[in-house]
Amino acid sequence: MLWDENYITNAVDVPIQGTLPLPTPSVAVHHIVDFQHSVWSKVIDLELCDRSCLSSLMANINFIRKLLPAELKKDGKVVNFGTASQFVSLPTDIQLDQCSVILSYRLNPLGSAYDLLSCQQDGCRGLSEQTVAAIFSRALLCVEYLHSKDILHRDLCAKHLLLAEDESNAQNLRIILCGLGSVAYFPPSGVNVGRNDLPSIDYSWRGWNVNGFGSVYGHPIAWKGPEVVAQDFTGYSWPSDIYSLGLILAELFNGEPPYAGLHPTVIALKKMSGAEVPALSKPDSNDVPSQELLDIYSACTQPDPSKRPSATVLLQMPWVQWGLQQQFDRIRLEREKNGSSDSSVDDISTKFEKVL
Repeated sequence: MLWDENYITNAVDVPIQGTLPLPTPSVAVHHIVDFQHSVWSKVIDLELCDRSCLSSLMANINFIRKLLPAELKKDGKVVNFGTASQFVSLPTDIQLDQCSVILSYRLNPLGSAYDLLSCQQDGCRGLSEQTVAAIFSRALLCVEYLHSKDILHRDLCAKHLLLAEDESNAQNLRIILCGLGSVAYFPPSGVNVGRNDLPSIDYSWRGWNVNGFGSVYGHPIAWKGPEVVAQDFTGYSWPSDIYSLGLILAELFNGEPPYAGLHPTVIALKKMSGAEVPALSKPDSNDVPSQELLDIYSACTQPDPSKRPSATVLLQMPWVQWGLQQQFDRIRLEREKNGSSDSSVDDISTKFEKVL
């Protein structure tokens, strides 16, 4: 089963300010933000969770705990994540309080890639190709890390790409992944043999009801690969995360979630019928994607999973290497928010040739 049909969610895992409003009172999740200690907590009312929801939640907590080395814990709380903190956002504390499970995380003041889109002046208009490349290439490093640990993310989208300060250099920013509620262990890494026995993707304990799909970020199926939607005997593997990364490219460049405004059933039919993915375009702008960006997008969103490059292969591609060389700091974020344009396509091609 791909997800619990009664509920959906997508990237409500890391609120940035205030208490996140919920669309229905029956949802078993609410959030508490402690600005004084830079911590936010997700509180899950177990009494409002059914058996499937509880099973999924406990399995996820056990999985996350395995990612936390025992020697890094003190008094039940994580004091240092080691290498993992460079790539993923993990809970600093997990508590059982009467009938509630409380997952506590470090508060991220810069928000996510989607927040960057949302706070642009004159509405979401998409990011410049330089910024898209900077974010995508750094997100790719995180995905490669997870895959090297035999872990599938299974829920990649722009809201799950957090903008964080580099611990070694506060002037620079990096990307870390959140939204680990759907992660699955998938040994052995590097083998693209699909599996159809992975745990179901259950969204009910993560906070959003399907009845409000038109007013929320989007249905998670929009970022899923066709093989994940099909759920046939072939199953799916590492390329499913690569497909989601491809849709993130479209989301960042176009300025809106893929398949925005479409009903989940329509999206599923499009994916299973082999329809083309959303084009990289900005109707009200002269900003057009470079051929190198189009090639990366096409490679990531191939309908046939076996034809998609791995995260390691993608990292070796010149456009991605060019993205890693791009300045990625608060100045760039402010420039995107204010609508200051970067170089033209011709300038991009000139700079790109230097990488080649």
